[in-house]
Amino acid sequence: MSIGWIVGSSLATVVLLAGIISLFIGIRKSNHRRWPWWFIGFGVAALVSAAINYPGT
Repeated sequence: MSIGWIVGSSLATVVLLAGIISLFIGIRKSNHRRWPWWFIGFGVAALVSAAINYPGT
């Protein structure tokens, strides 16, 4: 496995989870912000990119 793919997919997963958690906390506090949606979008796009560029054996 390529170390770049592992680091990239791990970072994308962390950013995606941070966005989802922040979105739920914002909804509970009735505090609607736009930045969690940017984190979610970035995380999904990075995971799709990682899946496309997955190093085949």
